Amino acid sequence: MNNLNEITVNIPTLNEQRNIFACIKSVQNAGIKKIVVIDGGSTDDTLKIVKKFKNIKLINAKKKGLANQRRIGVLNSKTKYIALIDADMRPKKNCFKFMLKDLSSSNFVGVEAIIKPDKIKNYFDKSYQEIMDIHINKSGPRKMIGTPTLWKSKVLKKYNFDPFFTGPSDDTDLCYRVYKKGHVFGGSRGQVLHVHRSNLKDFYKKYTWYGKGDAQFILKHPERLISILKHQIYNYPIKISCRMILKGSFTAIPFPICAGFLRFYGMIIFLFSRLICKKEKIYNT
Repeated sequence: MNNLNEITVNIPTLNEQRNIFACIKSVQNAGIKKIVVIDGGSTDDTLKIVKKFKNIKLINAKKKGLANQRRIGVLNSKTKYIALIDADMRPKKNCFKFMLKDLSSSNFVGVEAIIKPDKIKNYFDKSYQEIMDIHINKSGPRKMIGTPTLWKSKVLKKYNFDPFFTGPSDDTDLCYRVYKKGHVFGGSRGQVLHVHRSNLKDFYKKYTWYGKGDAQFILKHPERLISILKHQIYNYPIKISCRMILKGSFTAIPFPICAGFLRFYGMIIFLFSRLICKKEKIYNT
C-alpha cells in the first residue's frame, strides 16, 4: 500500500494571504502530514496564517525568486518523495494517492497532476482552462513537468532548482537538465483545483512574467532559443488555436494568440532591462 507519510509537500509563498490557508487545509485533507512552507519575504499576513497550523515547517528565505525557495524546500525535505504545489492550488482528496501510485509503479522520476479550475468565473478562466486541457492535462510520458508535481526525492535532490531563475522557467530548466540525463516524466490521474487569475491585468502580468522566464532560460541555454521562439510564436497562436477550432472553442482563440505575444514581449523587455542593468522586480508566487 502506498504510504502518504513518504511525501513532503513544498509550498513557496510571497504575499499569499488570500490563498495559503485554503491551500494548506486541502493538502492536509488529502492525507499529507509533512508540509514545508518556504516564504520569500512576505509583507502581508501570510506568515501569521501559516503559524496558526501545527506541525508545519516554515522557512524564511530571502527574496531571491521562486527557484531559490524551491531549492531550499527540497534541501529541507527528508522523505522518499517530494510534491511541489503553489499556494493558489487545492489538491483534491485522492490527489496524492493517485500521484504516488502513478509514480511508484512506473519508470518516471516525476509526475504532473491534472489541473482543473476552482471556479469558472469569466472568459479568462474558461480560456486558460482550455489551454490546460489541450497542452497539460494528458497522460503518458513527456519531456517536462511543471506544478503541481510529485518527484522521486533522490533525483530532485541530485539536480535541484537553479537559483539563477527568478522567473517561472525554474521547472523548465530543471526538467531540461534531468531529461538530458535520460530520465522521463509523466502525467498522473491526481487532480488539483487551481484558483485562476481572472482579469485583464493579471492575464498581462502572468504571461509577461512567463516571458521573463523564457528570457532567463535562453540566457542559460542559448541552444534552446529556437525552441522558445517556436513555443511563443507557433505553439500558442497557431497550434493551440487550431486545436481550439477542432474542439469548437472559437471564442477562446484570442487568448493563446495574446498569451504567445505577451510571452515574447515579456522576454524582450526582460532582456532589454538586463542590457541596461535595471533592477529586477521579484514577482509574487
